[in-house]
Amino acid sequence: MPSHELRSAATRHRPTRETARLPAGIQFVEFFGLPGIGKTTASRHLALHLQHSGHSVSEAKIAMESRTLLGRQLYRVGLVLPRLFKQDFRSIAARIARFVAQGEQETATDLIRVTWNLWTVAAYIHAERSRSGSITILDQGLLQGFWSVLLKSRQKRTSESWLDILSAIGVEDIIFVDLRGDPDLAQDRLRTRGDRSSRLQRAASGETALWAKADGAYRKMKAEIGEPLVSSACALMLATVDASASASPEQIACRTYEATLLASRRHGPVPPESL
Repeated sequence: MPSHELRSAATRHRPTRETARLPAGIQFVEFFGLPGIGKTTASRHLALHLQHSGHSVSEAKIAMESRTLLGRQLYRVGLVLPRLFKQDFRSIAARIARFVAQGEQETATDLIRVTWNLWTVAAYIHAERSRSGSITILDQGLLQGFWSVLLKSRQKRTSESWLDILSAIGVEDIIFVDLRGDPDLAQDRLRTRGDRSSRLQRAASGETALWAKADGAYRKMKAEIGEPLVSSACALMLATVDASASASPEQIACRTYEATLLASRRHGPVPPESL
């Protein structure tokens, strides 16, 4: 949808400046769900809703889409490499690599790809935390990165828990939005896309085993999210939103906005010392 249409749609449903706002300590809203369920569209609409409610918002995807393939990789190297000289990030990177390697990926390419992706997202969040006053919306964030690991994992026993790694990265300033929808709906939406960039897009026409594993990994993560975080006193702020076929992107954005407000209220104020 063109940007002027997005602005027009958000205006019809936008909250007023008098409505409640997200706490000042929230720096990220991250979407999680099956490919094709509508994360990117919902994130763009949500950005407009937050802007209309007075928040300063940035979208990580815009920064990536404005670059060429080579430019994107150089940008990622520029994010990750300097932080590998810092002990705290190097520890997180090592834990991610160990988790991926011990769980075993189907191919060496998968191992490198999912490890590099998670390193990049963790480095991006680390970099954005040094800036204040803006909420960053991620349509592909940490949860989606761990889901990609589980999608091609051989499910071997690991000494690392993905939840504990997530906790070490930090969750106190992130609202996670679970965009929940039927796998058949996600498949149907992927079929309508013009590109074939993801493995699930290529499998949308008949490889049911991969889709079953994708849904299984998603459900497994959802079940584990309810468990307490061992290395953090802070629980995940999780907002669950139904992405039904009958709901428009604007309606889903409204639901998401309300769900993020509710999640932040349940969680309570974000302690400044944790940021």
